[in-house]
Amino acid sequence: MSEKEKKRFHEMADKDKKRYDSEMSNYTPPAGEKVRGKRRKQIKDPNAPKRSLSAFFWFCNDERGKIKQDNPEYGVGDIAKELGKKWADVDPSVKQKYEQMAEKDKARYEKEMTAYKNRAAIPVQEEVDDEDDE
Repeated sequence: MSEKEKKRFHEMADKDKKRYDSEMSNYTPPAGEKVRGKRRKQIKDPNAPKRSLSAFFWFCNDERGKIKQDNPEYGVGDIAKELGKKWADVDPSVKQKYEQMAEKDKARYEKEMTAYKNRAAIPVQEEVDDEDDE
């Protein structure tokens, strides 16, 4: 396509973009219409218990410092790759130790979560003073 032909299409696109922008500036969606676009991120309750860690993450917590010390030039991604390689090559008895830690942490999380949900299920009663209504 020649530059002259391309220019014609670019001009048409620019003109249509301006028309679209002017129409959208005054647009209000009809009632009951679903709003399209980004979903809102659900806000996490800061009082909720922390999730449990997997065996691999317990292993990473123990080994990350050693890898950083041995290879100070490594970035976050390089450290993660090295941890993955080490986890794949680690002895099954060592893996068992971390899997037990993960099971304990999972039990802790479940216990704390049930307590958290039970607290949230209890409605907070407010004191009502009838004298102020008058």
